[in-house]
Amino acid sequence: MKKFIIEPEYDGYEIGTYLKETKGYSGRGLRNLEIYLNGKRVKNNSKKVRKLNRVLIKEKEKETGIKPMDIPIKVAYEDKNVLLIDKDPYIIVHPTQKKVDKTLANGVVNYFLKTTGKIMVPRFFNRLDMNTSGLIIVAKNSYAQSFLQEKGTVNKFYKAIVKGIVEKDEFLIDRPIGKVGDELRRRELTVEEGGQEAQTKIKVVKRFEEENLTLIEAELLTGRTHQIRAHMALEGYPLLGDELYGGEDKRAKRQMLHSYKTEFTDVETGKLITVEIDLPEDMKELLEKDK
Repeated sequence: MKKFIIEPEYDGYEIGTYLKETKGYSGRGLRNLEIYLNGKRVKNNSKKVRKLNRVLIKEKEKETGIKPMDIPIKVAYEDKNVLLIDKDPYIIVHPTQKKVDKTLANGVVNYFLKTTGKIMVPRFFNRLDMNTSGLIIVAKNSYAQSFLQEKGTVNKFYKAIVKGIVEKDEFLIDRPIGKVGDELRRRELTVEEGGQEAQTKIKVVKRFEEENLTLIEAELLTGRTHQIRAHMALEGYPLLGDELYGGEDKRAKRQMLHSYKTEFTDVETGKLITVEIDLPEDMKELLEKDK
């Protein structure tokens, strides 16, 4: 439940427009709300508001078909609007046709049930490939989800171990990518060919000359599927252990990619919050061996 007082500058606005422009709701998000204006239920989002009107919002209970399962959840950060999870590798984020349970979503639903006593919808703001580890944002309500999508800033940073010695200390990869037919691998395709604009900022963290490996930081400026994996392969430095993009290696059982830092706008205060986590054990062990 949220309460607002209409600011004078929004006198005469439609209630739906007011909530979109000032509170970050999307059109879809508005459909999940019960809106009360001065204590009376509003059934039409074109209803005009006046300055100092009182607005009360209740979020409709939304059902989820995802069953709770006792899957461990590593909480990196939590407040009343968002949950940030440190995802282990080798687990799928959301149920699919082939994998309907034992996913991260099942564990999140179970975590919400334990901590709130309610079955809540796990609203994933971002997802990671099954074999990628690190931070995932889960919005706890439609308001937080809409705010992050429409109004908030979200910056995502990864660390990866790539094959080869990356020569430049810092550079920008600006290459559109897409897929052909049903293949999983993303290729470099022009926008005219069906590719999507994709930009990744790369910074070298450390070079391991003897092992012919480089530890890099990658910041996503766009959020395309397999973006870092495809971009680094196109540059000639596939991720270590990434069989799909040419990084096969006996030293790694998965692609060495970890979402280690996320910056996001706090839903309540508008301030930028930074959450950073350590590398997973398999990446740390590999780097320790290569010192």
